[in-house]
Amino acid sequence: MEGGDLTMARKSRKASIHAVLDGTPLPVSESAAPQTVLWNTAGYARLSIMETRDRKDSEALSNQKDLLCGYIGQKQDLKLCGLYADNGETGTNFDRSDFQRLMADIQAGKINCIVVKDLSRFGRNYVEAGNYLERVFPFLGVRFISISDGYDSTAANAGDMLAIALKNLVNEAYSMDISRKSGSVLLEKQKRGEFIGAFAAYGYLRNPEDPHKIIVDPETAPIVREIFRRRADGEEVRAIMRWLNTENIPSPCSYRYQKGICLDKRYSDGQAKPWMQGTLKRILENLTYLGHMVQGRRRSQFYAGIPDRRLPQSEWIIVENTHEPLVDRETFDRVQALRQADKEKYHANLGKYDHLGTEENIFRGLVFCGDCGRPMVRYKEVSHEKKVFYRFICPNYADLVERSGCAYKYLPVDDLKTVLSRLIAQEVALAADVAALLSKRRSSTVSAASLELARASSERASLDVLRERLMRDLLAGVLSKEDHDRMKRKYAQEGQELDKRIAQLQKAQRREKELLTTRNPWLTVFRQHTGEIQLTDKLVHTLVERITVYKNNRVEICLKYQDERAALLDALEQHGKEVSA
Repeated sequence: MEGGDLTMARKSRKASIHAVLDGTPLPVSESAAPQTVLWNTAGYARLSIMETRDRKDSEALSNQKDLLCGYIGQKQDLKLCGLYADNGETGTNFDRSDFQRLMADIQAGKINCIVVKDLSRFGRNYVEAGNYLERVFPFLGVRFISISDGYDSTAANAGDMLAIALKNLVNEAYSMDISRKSGSVLLEKQKRGEFIGAFAAYGYLRNPEDPHKIIVDPETAPIVREIFRRRADGEEVRAIMRWLNTENIPSPCSYRYQKGICLDKRYSDGQAKPWMQGTLKRILENLTYLGHMVQGRRRSQFYAGIPDRRLPQSEWIIVENTHEPLVDRETFDRVQALRQADKEKYHANLGKYDHLGTEENIFRGLVFCGDCGRPMVRYKEVSHEKKVFYRFICPNYADLVERSGCAYKYLPVDDLKTVLSRLIAQEVALAADVAALLSKRRSSTVSAASLELARASSERASLDVLRERLMRDLLAGVLSKEDHDRMKRKYAQEGQELDKRIAQLQKAQRREKELLTTRNPWLTVFRQHTGEIQLTDKLVHTLVERITVYKNNRVEICLKYQDERAALLDALEQHGKEVSA
């Protein structure tokens, strides 16, 4: 039966070829029908910033998801693998969290088809959208479907691509136009003193009857008044902060999350975020507490590609007497006078001890607290107005003390310099020893390894010649069939052993070229430094990756190029074992 089936298949193929050449239509059998390709499909939905400004979520986003699920469910060649949605994200760029997650899944091979409601949900940037549709997706083998536009990349022709390009252009123009118009509308609302922010300043709430007005929050307003009273009486900002944290009063961000006003996932871990000095300073200088509506501190123009930026106070929009004040003018002015006095005192003291000498902070951006992970700050001390000392302290501990969760750390900069100099000197010495070892190896073991590889390759070539001669001897009757088979097996075994040995030698050579070289980055950098180590800003930032400080001033220094260092030392160790073997 197998022979008969094979012959029939050959005749059928020949008949098909002749039929095509003759122009005769071929009947399509059920078994010959093409199988349906199943696409791993993702539905993508998006709502713009303006559409979700006054809502935690939007019904329109759910409608998009329902439409996508319904469409994909009706198509036999589409398999729904996930829904991706960006709520409150502009379409003028593709820096959106869920879109980036979608692209990551595409690159991982999980998704090869994207379905959107229409092209405007995909994006409103003509250049970037076109680049994805015409270059990125075809290169990645991704099918793209826009339901409302009737577009499917697997069936698209030149006319369809032109229409899509025109729609992308229109979408971008629409986005720019609506951004300008909405910006003008919001600006007019700000000038009228209407509140347009996401949430009101601490101490106030959005009016549930009119979201463009704010009212006093009975829970937090007394706290704001107490903060101003304490500061007006001369209490330091840090002392007020510690009082708030000691009394377990929720910070503004934690309070908003507890009340459902802010849904930021950073506060979803159940851990209350402590008060910080920066938060208090912003409260103490906020004109909102005088009953004035202060808006327009920041400005962004997404359609023009201009990022969000902070404006000087002269450009803020301030409308007076729009709501109930929490602080009287006298108290507010007293607090501002204290702030200005502190500022002047700070600047006056900046150069007070310059005659004792200043020292560049060569460790800037490299020293971190081992408990909270925050960058440590360099603190200046003057002893009896005669000598200057520098120490690194954890700002988290300095602000919150025991509540910070950090251990006490007070690391003298001179101690850190001593430890780092010693460590770098050790690395420099090791680099010099390794370089000498590599130089010695090049003059001896490298040539021996090359000779061994050449010898093994020569033996392999000779073995191939013997195998060819073996066949000729058999045909000439010089060898019997039994002798031929025995010698053939012997040569085959020897050939396998030689092939294995040659592969090992070639692998060792490649490893030597990659690792056992004086061009190794770690070796190159540390060999440059000889003699006594003089720490400079350039040297420290060239060699040091990170410095972590733990309890009792225990220091962990991570130098750069440690992966290259480990690879080189491992290769040398392995090479030594091979040579000794």
